[in-house]
Amino acid sequence: MERVALTFDDGPAEWTEPILDVLSEHSARATFFVIGIAAEQRTDLVGRMRVEGHEVGNHTWSHPRLARDCEDARVHEELERTNALLAEILGRPPGRFRAPHYDLDNRVLGIASRLDLVHTRGDVTPPDWDESCTARFITTFVVQQAQANIVIGLHDGVPPKTRKKRSQQATVDAVRAIVPRLLDHGYECVTASDILSEPPNG
Repeated sequence: MERVALTFDDGPAEWTEPILDVLSEHSARATFFVIGIAAEQRTDLVGRMRVEGHEVGNHTWSHPRLARDCEDARVHEELERTNALLAEILGRPPGRFRAPHYDLDNRVLGIASRLDLVHTRGDVTPPDWDESCTARFITTFVVQQAQANIVIGLHDGVPPKTRKKRSQQATVDAVRAIVPRLLDHGYECVTASDILSEPPNG
């Protein structure tokens, strides 16, 4: 069976639990790139991710643009602080991270590497952070581009300090449609590390 990796950024949040429910219903696995501030407030959901076979990755502590806005010390702090929290919750630090907005350069990659973190790309990334995106649009965007060994990037939360209150309910509704349709097309939903070549720690 061909495989695709489902990944989720910006949680955990109120939309994470229903997404976990959908994944559980279909025996699908995913990678969740969590924001430290959010994970600290919802440690139960982070624990559930691990128990149900999902991968938990680092999405920084507070969601800044690492390459554009952060000096070396801030990059290190954003990643290391989240690593420490996840190690406390899960028993070991993560092996993967994803830079917010995919904003990274060789400097950021070097700092992350010293923390034993490998960056994780996104191949199919619908703009589900935009509330004008409907569940139907997100579903079509993903399913039409599905092919073996792609990494799908979605969002189960909203970054801290987002000016406008936003909902990821359309993503929840899309996941309810995407997962069974991928399975019907012969794809297995797995974690990023199941597909990508670099072996992480977590």
